[in-house]
Amino acid sequence: MPKRPKTPELNDGAKYLTVVNPYPPHPNLEIMQHRIEFAQWIAACTTPDYLLSFYHKPTSPGSVIIEIDESFPDFKRLLGAHKWSEFLVDPRDDGRFISKIFYCTFSSDRVVQKNGTHIGLRALQAHHSRGMRAGWKRIDVQDRWFRLKG
Repeated sequence: MPKRPKTPELNDGAKYLTVVNPYPPHPNLEIMQHRIEFAQWIAACTTPDYLLSFYHKPTSPGSVIIEIDESFPDFKRLLGAHKWSEFLVDPRDDGRFISKIFYCTFSSDRVVQKNGTHIGLRALQAHHSRGMRAGWKRIDVQDRWFRLKG
């Protein structure tokens, strides 16, 4: 049987970046407050208009993939190391942390979600038995996360 041809790449109008050691410290992006804090931190560099979504993987809590609109004018500002002591008002112990942002090897939403499931069959079955998905979980950014309370 002939091999099925590869699906052509889709240009979804976004660029994908990987964040290692994201803010807040040790985030659990299943928790809404952690999602909001993470999105607000990234949006402080991009403005909320350019941050489209982010992806997290429960089996890889130290990394998050962010989807940024390709029209964002200053990717160089995002890339590199971000010392928490330089952006937190009162860093205390968290001031020692550094986040790093670099271009992701995945180039589209489809590729990100497709490439998150390469774990062993037993691990995959264990995840499913606990109600977990093994791949990258997409979180769409919500406008309400950036509205001021008042």
